[in-house]
Amino acid sequence: MSEDHLTHYQDWILTNLCQLSPAAPITSPDLASKLNHSVRRTEMYLEQLVEMGLVRVHEVSGEPAWCPSSDGLAIGTVEQISGDP
Repeated sequence: MSEDHLTHYQDWILTNLCQLSPAAPITSPDLASKLNHSVRRTEMYLEQLVEMGLVRVHEVSGEPAWCPSSDGLAIGTVEQISGDP
């Protein structure tokens, strides 16, 4: 899997998930709030990333919560490491 296969929004969600919550799961409403993005659309992209193996879903207080997989973390932090905007 390469980041070239991600849509703009999938990449944006994954990159921000890696920055905001690299190890601990974060709920869709919390992530959407930090991104000023709709919860429904944020969750839709997260579910797509789960299907791609880049994000894992957990349950926190009965609610889905998300964190990057090791592959997702590697792809989602490439821009930060390389210094690309």
